[in-house]
Amino acid sequence: MIALEEWTTVRYLKAQGLGTRKIARQLGISRNKVRRAMGWDRQPQYERPPRSNSSLEPLRDAIKKMLLEKHFIGSRILEELLALGYKGSKTAFYDYLAKIKAVEGKTKACIRYETAPGQQAQFDWSPYTVLIGSSLTRVIIYRFILGFSRHKRHFASLNESQLSAFEGIEHGLWKCGGAPKEFVVDNAGVFVHKAAPAHFEWNQRFLEFCGHYSMKPIACRVGNPRAKGKVERPFFYLEQHFIKGNSFDSFEDLCSRLSRFEAELDLQIHQTTRERPIDRFELEKAHLTLLPSNRFISSKELFRHVSWDGMVSFGSSRYSVPSDYDGKEVWVRTSQGRYIEIYSQQGNLIDRHTLSQKKGATIMKEEHYEKLKKNGFRTRIVLEKAFLEKFPDQKDFLEKLYAQQKLNPLFHLRPVVELANLYPREVMLKVFELSHQYNTFSCHFIRGLLEKEAPAEAAPEPRAGTLWSFPAIQVNADLSAYQKLMEVKQ
Repeated sequence: MIALEEWTTVRYLKAQGLGTRKIARQLGISRNKVRRAMGWDRQPQYERPPRSNSSLEPLRDAIKKMLLEKHFIGSRILEELLALGYKGSKTAFYDYLAKIKAVEGKTKACIRYETAPGQQAQFDWSPYTVLIGSSLTRVIIYRFILGFSRHKRHFASLNESQLSAFEGIEHGLWKCGGAPKEFVVDNAGVFVHKAAPAHFEWNQRFLEFCGHYSMKPIACRVGNPRAKGKVERPFFYLEQHFIKGNSFDSFEDLCSRLSRFEAELDLQIHQTTRERPIDRFELEKAHLTLLPSNRFISSKELFRHVSWDGMVSFGSSRYSVPSDYDGKEVWVRTSQGRYIEIYSQQGNLIDRHTLSQKKGATIMKEEHYEKLKKNGFRTRIVLEKAFLEKFPDQKDFLEKLYAQQKLNPLFHLRPVVELANLYPREVMLKVFELSHQYNTFSCHFIRGLLEKEAPAEAAPEPRAGTLWSFPAIQVNADLSAYQKLMEVKQ
């Protein structure tokens, strides 16, 4: 091996016109060495001849599989090899791994792909654990981004289901006011049934979804996340500037602050386009495809029948709907893992409730029963509510009335509630007491007791077996209107 000083001197003397023989004699080296030095454009470096690692070579296929297919990092691969019986050093392993990466690894260099306005949108999501109230809560943040403008829309959910993914996409579409021609997603099961290129197959429900919005779905090539770089890289910014170090009073507070955060992103100069997303979005809006009249309702959504008391059953609880839908069929689905949404058969949103955390709960909204209140009491739940508001300690009376009048309990409960508006509370309580005493729970019995004429003074001591067992009260209520009402209903 020629030294650096000798190599430099040989090239200098040759440039001065000296021949090989004179240079060799002057430097005291062989002529062949002089010729080799003159043939090198730079000083040659010593290179150790390659040698195979006998302890790692048999494990080459396993290492390649863990590196290229399972995407294990070096320390994880070493851990797996030690379990397989590898006895060599860490240094030897990492040198060997570096050589495999040089030959087999994928280059990080790529050409940035820009799209025309309205041409493409990308979608992805990321889970985070955040402090909501006093509890650590797992929240999924979905992101929809238009390729040309980099206009972003975020959607938070408490679960990671296909329905939540569709909600996140729809949130972006409707907030943007249109749909792109192409929609890029990864190979998650909510989108792709089979990801292998030779046997690729879309999830049928996702195809139905894309067809509803007239979008062409495009799946990233397996192992090529940079195809969705526009949507994946910004999650790092979201994590660093919105998630870390923040806590939220409630889930609604998180959603509100997330909306403000995305509005701020729209006003920042984008590093690639060197323009604000909000400005480019104004150009892109006109190129988006018009949205359908209604949101996507799959054939697999839950179908429910609204009871005649205006309630829908879901998850062991009951939720009210406007009285116009009593007895009709509706669609029901969860939203953001926190709410229940009720849709008409035409796909229009009827109402939204917060999901009950307790089974067997009845969730009502007063405005759903306004029409019924104007037209009188019609439904069981309204009658029950009105009765218990006046007599909260008479639940036992209700239960026995339902048990005794199984065929038509409302026929008997409705007059009792209306009579309670005409007679003093203490009189009604005495009548209920007698109903228990005689084990008779009917509107006829109650009305008979109330209409029985009694003197104004306190009644004499009751005799055993008589109907009245409490001091009578003279009631001067005008029952003519009530009598007419009963005649119409009968």
